[in-house]
Amino acid sequence: MNEGVQKMHFQDKIIQLCYRFCDNIITLCMLVTVGFVAVINFIYTSSVAYVWTEDVSIGRTSWLAIVLAAALFLGFVVFRRLLDGLKEWQIFLFFTVVYLMIGTYWICNISTHLRMDADSVHAAAMALLEGDFSFLDRGEYLFLNEHQLGIVTYETFLGIISKSVRFQYVVNLLEVIGINFVSWRLTNLCFAANHGANLLVILFSFLFLPQFFFIAFAYGLIPGLFFILLSFLFLYKYFAGHGGKFLALCLLCVVLAVFLKGNNIIGAVAIAILLFLRTLRRKKLRYLLAALAVMVCAGSVGRATGLVYERVSGKELTGGRPMLLWIAMGTEPYYNNAAGWFNGYNDWVFEQADYNPEEASKMAQKTLKDTAFTFRDHPDWMLSFFGEKLISMWCDPMYESVWSGPLPDAGAEHKSEFLNELYSGRGIEPGIALYMKSFMLVMFVLAAISAMRRRNLLFDCHYIYLYFVGGFLLHVLWEAKSQYVYPYVFILLPCCAYEMAVISDKLFERLHRGGQEDLQSREDD
Repeated sequence: MNEGVQKMHFQDKIIQLCYRFCDNIITLCMLVTVGFVAVINFIYTSSVAYVWTEDVSIGRTSWLAIVLAAALFLGFVVFRRLLDGLKEWQIFLFFTVVYLMIGTYWICNISTHLRMDADSVHAAAMALLEGDFSFLDRGEYLFLNEHQLGIVTYETFLGIISKSVRFQYVVNLLEVIGINFVSWRLTNLCFAANHGANLLVILFSFLFLPQFFFIAFAYGLIPGLFFILLSFLFLYKYFAGHGGKFLALCLLCVVLAVFLKGNNIIGAVAIAILLFLRTLRRKKLRYLLAALAVMVCAGSVGRATGLVYERVSGKELTGGRPMLLWIAMGTEPYYNNAAGWFNGYNDWVFEQADYNPEEASKMAQKTLKDTAFTFRDHPDWMLSFFGEKLISMWCDPMYESVWSGPLPDAGAEHKSEFLNELYSGRGIEPGIALYMKSFMLVMFVLAAISAMRRRNLLFDCHYIYLYFVGGFLLHVLWEAKSQYVYPYVFILLPCCAYEMAVISDKLFERLHRGGQEDLQSREDD
């Protein structure tokens, strides 16, 4: 009997050791990645010119941005105390009303001119409403990019209500408010209903201006983030003991997020890891089975969508350009614009392979081998390449949010001169970019502090760490675009808000204590 108990005790120790090891690895990876992003942001700033091509430039971070970051930090410290007497729903409602007012102006006055991928997807959705599947013909955009069929389906459903691009902007606006709401509720769950953290995350999420500008980007970025954040919220509600229905809702939202934007598979992997960690902590098989279900469902979305379209349209689909092409392009040392950014490699190779995915994959493998040999023989070139690539993505404070909208340079004409100036990179745009640079310097420092203090915290914010680290690692190899990293940056806000609340409380506590000691010493005198 004693031997059996000892054996069980030993097994428990091994499981707990495994859990602590995983916990420490996640925290260490977060500290290294977010620390690196913080450092390069203090040194460099990148931007994309407001022309229809992605002209990337990299410069030094101005001292003005660093000084403004310090001022913002102090402002948030004070704001934390000023907001303390207010209810969270009051703050959220106030910002929501302001957002709706400004958003209504924006939507009414902005151009509905679409370009590039967003234009191709919208055109396919409108054709689908007419029963026209010609967008799946050999060589057409959706034939080449089968992974975009999810967002085509989404826009088709929106088109049943209204075919207007402005209606998509309206839906984006509502989803952005939904994203901010979910971020607030996640903060409440993960940080034990800390009032200060909740107030600040509401403030931070509405002050994160690139997300507002993405309202005018009729594509899958906003809805994809909305559903992946919802899946995290439902998962944590399930962990809190609110019943299996929340696990089912989590799974549904994961599938929808991946359906809309393939990169959200990172969120699915994060959820699977969280469920695996819960298996170690609780020693219950149902969490492991749930993790497997998440990965199977999320991993099957793309192919299942293609099969449905193939059956309904009667057209043969090949799966589109293989994902390996994006990695080959994202690591190719020869480029025209910026390291790892789009250079036409995907289009050229797939056409050369006669639209055969297997042949294209072989060509991509050869490119990757050549790249590996080049970097092996020229390590300085490799460091320079990946340094430029990471800086160009992670140091753009606007995350291409305005560039992704309707640009006058690409033929868009807005009803307001203010908007024409903004979308041309003039007027108020440089001031917004400076503010966002300062804001992100504060956020990255707070996120790094969060990772450093993680060992001493009881709170579970692993979903933030896993999603951020996963996004960082993916885009070391994947095609570069600062627009892509926006979701991974936004998801940091809850842990930033908590750290800001802790710092603010400690500073004011010391000031209060110092004031009391001063008063006491005067009375003694």
